[in-house]
Amino acid sequence: MSGHALAGAQSPQSYAENKQWRKLLHYPADAAKPGYITSESFYLSANGRRDPLAELRATIEAFYQEKDPANPGQQHGQCRFPARFKLITEHVDLSSFGKLPAVNCQDYQHWRQQADIHSLSVVFASGYMGNPASMYGHLFLKLNRGGSQKSDLLNTSLNYGAIVPEQENPVVYVLRGIFGGYDAGYSDQQFYRHHHNYGDVELRDMWEYKLNLSSDDVDLLAAHIWEVLGNKFDYYFIDENCAFHIAKLLELVLTEPLIANDSLWVIPSAVAKGLEQASYRGNPLLENITFIPSRESVLHDYYRQLTPEQKAIAGELINNEFDFANKNYRQLAVKEQKIIVETLFQYQNVIKQKQTDASVLKANTRKLMRERLKLPPGRAIAKGGNSEKKAPHLGMKPSKYSFGLADIDGSKQYLTSGFRMTYFDDLSSSVARNPFANLEMLDVEFITDDNNTRLLKLDLIDLDSLHTPGVPWRDENPYAWSVRAGYEALNYACLDCGIYFIEGDIGKSYRFGKNSLAYGMLGGKAFAGDRDDVTVSGKLGLLTSLGSKAKMKLELQQAARLNLSQSYRHRFYTEINYQFAPDWELRFLLERSASTLVGLKMNYYWGF
Repeated sequence: MSGHALAGAQSPQSYAENKQWRKLLHYPADAAKPGYITSESFYLSANGRRDPLAELRATIEAFYQEKDPANPGQQHGQCRFPARFKLITEHVDLSSFGKLPAVNCQDYQHWRQQADIHSLSVVFASGYMGNPASMYGHLFLKLNRGGSQKSDLLNTSLNYGAIVPEQENPVVYVLRGIFGGYDAGYSDQQFYRHHHNYGDVELRDMWEYKLNLSSDDVDLLAAHIWEVLGNKFDYYFIDENCAFHIAKLLELVLTEPLIANDSLWVIPSAVAKGLEQASYRGNPLLENITFIPSRESVLHDYYRQLTPEQKAIAGELINNEFDFANKNYRQLAVKEQKIIVETLFQYQNVIKQKQTDASVLKANTRKLMRERLKLPPGRAIAKGGNSEKKAPHLGMKPSKYSFGLADIDGSKQYLTSGFRMTYFDDLSSSVARNPFANLEMLDVEFITDDNNTRLLKLDLIDLDSLHTPGVPWRDENPYAWSVRAGYEALNYACLDCGIYFIEGDIGKSYRFGKNSLAYGMLGGKAFAGDRDDVTVSGKLGLLTSLGSKAKMKLELQQAARLNLSQSYRHRFYTEINYQFAPDWELRFLLERSASTLVGLKMNYYWGF
């Protein structure tokens, strides 16, 4: 660090303005705001959350205090804040304070010995549509021990998350997550717990970004992790979340921020991009990236390695309750039987996270184990060598500006402009994200003529999951679903006739070929504003690729009032995009219902 040049020679007044000291206290970039940590015990000065000099002086005073023999359980200042101790003794002239007392920090040393930290990795767990707080993915640190012979699963990990009461109401959970109301903090536990929870239970892939840090900075970060464990922060899902505080922790040893200090929202993939682009002492910050497949991804890899005949026989075995007397199976060579059995073990591992009938699952697994014991030992199928999934930093940037032209009913032309906060839609690039899914928040679009600019639509949330897994065997029976809420014009022929709405659909999807999917859904929509009503509807849709840079969406919808007392209203919608540069794309839109809108717009993608 450049600030180390005056090591041991700086006055407290000078060092209090040091950027690294401010990072150690978790101060925001805006000096007018208090530190992020809300636990009073983290700051030793009464004004330490705002005053770096007062906190520095209080910290030095704590370092010189003699341990109280009447209170042996109390941690000495040198033991509570080993990172502060390291930096202060390196940079601040303490000659006027006298000799520091020697302190034996047993608890801290025990934690360091247990963790045995030699390097750090940032782990990205992919998005999980089953939990609103996890849809964007999750970040945590892995504190790697020395020695290649030690199991990676026994490494310590550091997580940051909200402290949510059990059985929390989902609506309250979302509102408090967005607007504040939860405490949050760092917690440490062994990596195998995250590996099991994310990879085995929630079936989420992970990517490990190993950092190329010096041993001295690894030691400083490890000491600081000890300082922040157990302290509380305020949690905000949009900005002060896991990605933000993992980034801020690492920035303690970096000269440039991983994410912009003025970021209004922070998502995990933005930090992954920051890691990939960051430099550290003239070299790339990243040492390497390792893909950690979920059980479901391992199953898909196994499935892709099967021949068509092996896939068919495996399907027969599943549909016949794992009856290995199957004639076609028995006629296979022993190696092919092993390949099928190993694939079915992976299938069972995935199904047990989705199937509620445990007795059937256990009975089938026992049959599978008995069959495996009859076969020769040794692995017959390669593991994890066939993944096509891309690391999250390679994905398209999440935020969007748009501008274009629109024609309504062939009689009126408008300019359009728009903004989307995050993240991707059905037609966005599928690199490093779930294909056939839509995850948008705060998507707003305006329409302008010679006289006025009006709000055309505002989607607070627009979510859908149409993806079907790549293993078409029994129990792989997902539902397609969508949820959308916001504001829109009731009819393009009346742009001032706005409604507030919430709608949801559920149905089935069918994937054919590598890049095409058809779906059908039933749902309903409740709205209020220019007109109050509840409608039911049915949709048929198609998503498909038109080459490597273009995609198309077609959708037919029929809607009627809830009591079906009115005639059906038809809606036809199609949208085609063409991505002509990494951050740019062109879109054509046609929507025909009570009125017809034809649009052409340019999208520019960006991120903090």
